[in-house]
Amino acid sequence: MSNLQTLRTALEHLKAGRFDQCAALCRPLLAADPNDVDARFFLGVCLGAGGQLDEAVEHLTTVIQTRPDHIDARRELARMLQAQGLALANEGQVDEAIGVFGKAVAADPANAAARANLGNALATEGQFEDSLAAITDALRLSPADIDINVNRAVTLLKAGRLPEGWAANEWRHKKPGREKLPPALMLPKLAHLGDLAGRTIVVYHEEGFGDTIQFLRYAQLLAEAGARIILWVPQELVRLMRGQAGIAEVLTGNVNLPPFDYHCPIISLPYVFDTTVETIPARNSYIQADAALVADWAARLPPGPRVGLVWAGEPRPHDPIAEALDRRRSLPFKMLLPLTVTPGMSFVSLQMGAARDQIANGVHDPMGGVKDFADTAAIIANLDAVISVDTAVAHLAGAMGKPVFLLDRYDNCWRWLHGRADSPWYPTLMIFRQTQMGEWLGPVTQAAETLEEFFPMAEGSDEGPDG
Repeated sequence: MSNLQTLRTALEHLKAGRFDQCAALCRPLLAADPNDVDARFFLGVCLGAGGQLDEAVEHLTTVIQTRPDHIDARRELARMLQAQGLALANEGQVDEAIGVFGKAVAADPANAAARANLGNALATEGQFEDSLAAITDALRLSPADIDINVNRAVTLLKAGRLPEGWAANEWRHKKPGREKLPPALMLPKLAHLGDLAGRTIVVYHEEGFGDTIQFLRYAQLLAEAGARIILWVPQELVRLMRGQAGIAEVLTGNVNLPPFDYHCPIISLPYVFDTTVETIPARNSYIQADAALVADWAARLPPGPRVGLVWAGEPRPHDPIAEALDRRRSLPFKMLLPLTVTPGMSFVSLQMGAARDQIANGVHDPMGGVKDFADTAAIIANLDAVISVDTAVAHLAGAMGKPVFLLDRYDNCWRWLHGRADSPWYPTLMIFRQTQMGEWLGPVTQAAETLEEFFPMAEGSDEGPDG
C-alpha cells in the first residue's frame, strides 16, 4: 500500500471513530519519514480525538513549526489545547490552564471559545480586568454566543460589578429549552413599575434550590410594596415556602397558572431591583421554620450546643461540568473530624445523598426522616450554628439568621463574591475559603478554631460531642 493509500485508509478510520487503527497506520509512516507532515497531522488529530491530548499537542505543534501556513493544523491544535486547558481547569490546575488557553488563542486568534475560556480561568485567579478583556475579545468575534455572554455575567458578578452582571445575566433566557412565559409580561425594573398595589406577580424557581432561597427576599419586598406574590417552585420547597411572609400562594409541577400581571424568574429579581453590593437587602432572618415542625424535631435531637454539618453537594453525574464542580466544592467527611471532636458540642448531620454513608460515630444523623426543606429548616431552627460547603443548606441557614461557617472552594461561586470572608447577602455567614485548589485543611482548621471561640467550654467540663 502506498503512503497516499495508507493516509486515505487512516482518514477513513478517523472519520469512523477508530482512533487506534488510525494511529497504527500513521506511526510507521512517521517512523520512516519524520518530516511527513500529513502523517504527523493525521496522527495528532486521531490521538486528540482519542483523548491522548498531550501527545496530540506535541505532534500538531511540530506540524505548525514545519508548515506555519497549515491552517487545519492550527485549528486542530487550538481545539486540542482547549480540551487540555479545560481538563487542567477541572482538575484545579488553573495556572497551567491559563497558559494552555493562551497558547490556544495564539494558535487560532479567531477562536472565540479559546478567548472565553482564558477569561474564565483568569477570573478564577481574581484577575478580573484581564478576564473581562479576554471575554470582550471573544464577544467581538462571536457577539451572539449565549454561553460567552453568560460567562461575562458570572465574571462581573464575582468581581462585585453587580448591575452590569445582572443585566448580562439576562442572556441566559436565550438558552434553548428555557421555560417560556409571555415575554411582554416579564417583570420590568422596579423603577418602571409604579404602584404595585393589587398587581399579581408569578415568581418562579429557575436553577438551584439555593438560588430560590437566596432571592426569596426580593419576592417579599414586592409583597411589602403591595403586590400579590405567587411562588412556583419544585415540590421540595413547597411546604417551606407556604409558611413564608409575603407569599400568597405556592404552586408546583405542571400547572395552569392563574391570571397574573407579571412573571419573573427568581434569579432576575436582583436585576429588577438594580441591586448593587451596597443595596443588597440583607436581613438577619427572612425565612422561618414551621413552629410545629420545630417542636417535633427538637425532641429528636441531642442536647446542645448543636452544630449542623454538610460536607458534600449533589454529584449530578449526567452533567460532566457540574460533576467536576461538585468534586471541587465537596470534601470527604473524614476531613471534618477535627471539628467533630470539639468538646462540649453535639454535631448533627444535615447531609443528604450518598455522602451520608460517610458519617462516623458521634454525629447524630436525623436526615432519614426528612421529607423536604421544611424539615431541614425545622432542624436548623434547633441548631446553634451550621458548618457547610457551598450548598442550599448554607443559604437556608443564612436566610434563617443562624451562624453559618461556609467551607468554600478556591474557585468560589459568584454568589460569594471574591476575596471576602463575609457575605453581604447573609450577615451571619463567615467564609473559610481554600487558599490552594483542593486544600481543605486550612478552612476546616479555621472553622474549628472559630467554633471554639463561639462556644467556649465551661471551665472543667469534660463533656464530649454526645453530651
